[in-house]
Amino acid sequence: MNSSELSEKNVDALLDRLSSDDEFRAQFQKSPRQALASLGHEPAVDRSVEAGSWDCMEVSALASKEAIKASRDEIRKQMLTTQASAIPIALEASRK
Repeated sequence: MNSSELSEKNVDALLDRLSSDDEFRAQFQKSPRQALASLGHEPAVDRSVEAGSWDCMEVSALASKEAIKASRDEIRKQMLTTQASAIPIALEASRK
């Protein structure tokens, strides 16, 4: 598994926390790598993995807890596909 691939367990934990936990959401916005490491995602824990590989998870404005909860099944499916690293995942708030 490379750094961009998350296990089902980590995807479920990530979506659970992003849709309910304000402290985790703040941590994810500050450092997705640290947030994923706190969930036990091994590549995030491994400091030898290139820092730039985490840039794709950065968001300027995280979608609301409600929006993530409402789109959970779709986001989960996207994150677990073999093409997940090439498809943008909708964690960012829409700009209106």
